[in-house]
Amino acid sequence: MDIKIQIVNAFTDNGVGGNPAGVVLDADQLNSQQKLSIASKIGLSETSFVSSSNSAAYKLEFFTPTRQIAHCGHSRQQASVIRSAAKSQDSRSQTW
Repeated sequence: MDIKIQIVNAFTDNGVGGNPAGVVLDADQLNSQQKLSIASKIGLSETSFVSSSNSAAYKLEFFTPTRQIAHCGHSRQQASVIRSAAKSQDSRSQTW
């Protein structure tokens, strides 16, 4: 299974510095153990996983290298920005 993982820095200053987090879009096929394994391999403080939801626009789950956590501000922000950019690109039928 190929999994696209994006590393994004939040709160940069003109593209420099920032707080990195991993983002995995289309995480519907991943179970919690797989998500934890991916977050552990990435090794950043947090990784966001974006999945489909029956009650919201999408579902976000957050994992550190050692456990699932309830929330993460900068990782949530990065996942939302990447998801929006991907949707925008998809609507124009371009590869992102």
